[in-house]
Amino acid sequence: MTVGHCALIVEDDAETALDLQQVLNSLDCHSIPVTNVKDAISELETRSFCLVLLDLEIKSESDAIKGHVENGKALLRKIRHMHSEHNGLRFWLPVLVISGFARERDEALELMKDGATDVIQKPDNHAISQAIRKAFAESRRETHNLCENHPIAPRDNFKEKVVVAIPGDRAKRRSTVRLGSQPVTLTDGSLRILLHLVLGHLQNKQVHKTDLGANHEQGFKGISILRGELKQILGDTDIIKNHYHGNYGLLPSVMIGEIEFEKLLKLNDGQITSLVEKIRKTLSSLPAKKSEGNSRKFPPQRRRR
Repeated sequence: MTVGHCALIVEDDAETALDLQQVLNSLDCHSIPVTNVKDAISELETRSFCLVLLDLEIKSESDAIKGHVENGKALLRKIRHMHSEHNGLRFWLPVLVISGFARERDEALELMKDGATDVIQKPDNHAISQAIRKAFAESRRETHNLCENHPIAPRDNFKEKVVVAIPGDRAKRRSTVRLGSQPVTLTDGSLRILLHLVLGHLQNKQVHKTDLGANHEQGFKGISILRGELKQILGDTDIIKNHYHGNYGLLPSVMIGEIEFEKLLKLNDGQITSLVEKIRKTLSSLPAKKSEGNSRKFPPQRRRR
């Protein structure tokens, strides 16, 4: 990593902010510290940053009496609205949340869904240093000159197409999936169903409910659960089509983005491993991968009864 990276530190405790600056200095990363939401937004609007270190319990303005966690969460969402650029799997501007409650499962999951790159328990400076190195590497900007070549993020228009990428990152017992530029975390059960649908999509086949775990007589709630988890990002857009008679498939407007196979294999889940291997084999055999930028349409398949 060369000299030149610049980070924004949002931390209202002077001693902690100084510790963070020292960590960044050791990584040849310049830093600008601010103590509140208003000043952070002002800096983000006037400067170009390579990284953000964000404490959650901060003040809304410099003269506010007390900091609140909700201020930090709101700032995280604001940052993601301002900087939604990504490289297919990672946001271009990493935001590392330095939190005193990162071990709380629900809070950590919420932060990851709102666009945090990682949630780190303070005051572990070694963990912070490692997370910063990892964030730069995964956003593909190990050197500062790469920061100047960031992509311009198109606004997600899910009515036209939805790019589904599976980075394989874990937040407790959930896995991150990216819909366009937006991350969502899925339970292992929903991830299995999505992988089934991705495989069927690539093979130009509908997926029957018995393949998803149901029997012929019963209905199947798994699709509804998956739809509910995706809805928080897709809103009114539904990417799963019910072909009736227990058959399901992804819409033709769905494109398959990057899939981190090795990370998914490390989950040590037999069903997920089997699906991942089948997807990898299918992709390697396709003359033109059905992925982002590939707009070829697939004819409907016969229904399986």
